[in-house]
Amino acid sequence: MAAASLVATAFGIIIILVTAYMLAGSTLAMTEVVTTAQKDMTELQVKMLGTSIQYVDSSVAPDGTVYIEIENNGREPINKYKYADVYLRDSLTREWHFFSYLDSDIPQNGLWTKKIENDNLYKNQWDPGEIINISVTYSGITPDSLKVVTPNGISVSHNLP
Repeated sequence: MAAASLVATAFGIIIILVTAYMLAGSTLAMTEVVTTAQKDMTELQVKMLGTSIQYVDSSVAPDGTVYIEIENNGREPINKYKYADVYLRDSLTREWHFFSYLDSDIPQNGLWTKKIENDNLYKNQWDPGEIINISVTYSGITPDSLKVVTPNGISVSHNLP
C-alpha cells in the first residue's frame, strides 16, 4: 500500500512539471508573437512618418485623361505601385471614383499608369525628390478633384483646373 501512495505522488509531481512546462512554453511563444507584431507595427509607423508626397501639377485632356504630377518629398522610397490608389471626384454627383494601377504603358479606362521623371537612383522606384507622372483614363464622369494615396496610407488631394 505504501508503494501505491509513493507512485501516486510521483505521478502527481510529473503532471505538475509537465503542466508547468506547457504553460511556460506557451507563454514564451505568445511573448514572441506579441514582440514580433510590435516590431512590425513600429517599422510600419516609421515608414509612414518618413513618407510624404506633394502635389505639383495636373491637367485634364479632352480625350478623357487626367495627368497628375506628384513629388515624393519624404525620406522613404515608394515602390509598391499596385497598392497605391488614385481617386477622381465627379463634379456632378460629388462621388469619388477609384482607379487601380495598370502595370503597362497602354492607357485603359478605369486604370492609371505612371512614369517617373529623372529615375536615376533606383530604377522603377519612386525615390525622395523624384516626380511621378500619373495618367488616369476615365469615362462617364466630369472630374473636379483628385486624390492620390500611397500604399501605406499617405495621401494628397487637389482640385483640378
